[in-house]
Amino acid sequence: MKFSGILLLILIAALLLAAGCTQPSPAPAVVQPITPAATPSVTVAETTVPSVTASAPQVTVTVIRYLVPTKAWKDSELHLAFEAPEGWNVTTREASLPDASQGHIYRTVLMPGGVFTLITYPVSQNQDQAYRNEFRGWTPAPVETTVTLNGIVYGRFESTANGQTRVGYVVQKASANDAGYASVFVYLTDNTARPYDKEDFEKLVSTFTYFTKDQAVNVTGEEIPTVR
Repeated sequence: MKFSGILLLILIAALLLAAGCTQPSPAPAVVQPITPAATPSVTVAETTVPSVTASAPQVTVTVIRYLVPTKAWKDSELHLAFEAPEGWNVTTREASLPDASQGHIYRTVLMPGGVFTLITYPVSQNQDQAYRNEFRGWTPAPVETTVTLNGIVYGRFESTANGQTRVGYVVQKASANDAGYASVFVYLTDNTARPYDKEDFEKLVSTFTYFTKDQAVNVTGEEIPTVR
């Protein structure tokens, strides 16, 4: 009986020791749910495509202006020079001044039919004012301006009506050359089939120049034949 009590005490002590050494298991970790990062929003711009209305194709007409080589001309007697398109038959005709005036007037034909004409006359005869009066009588009344080309001052006149164009250049007295000559350019056409006549005329006038007696030797160009 005493032995049984001792054995019971040993068993209780063992159980107490076992209970004291046992640690409580830690509570399981709480796993927080992972919230996915917010995806940035993408705004797509809507493009409105305009409606296309079918129409008839437009035809573009290209006018080709061929460059014509020019030829230099000069008149060593009248002290003038200019450039004209190659192939032009440039000729000067000498005539006596009207009303028994002393001196001569020179008419240079630049294009047949009176389209382009260059008239050179002694400035002492005051012909410049007569040409101005003639041009101012055109119908309709011309547009009158003053232009300077190569040091020469001109009165310029232009009149256009009913398909006819007239242009005149009158050299002012103060721009006469050292030989005492002044000049007048006249352009006249009613031929609409030659739209570049006026352009050629203006280019020719822009090359026109006077030179002195001493400069004549150095001026290049073919001598204009004069019919007397």
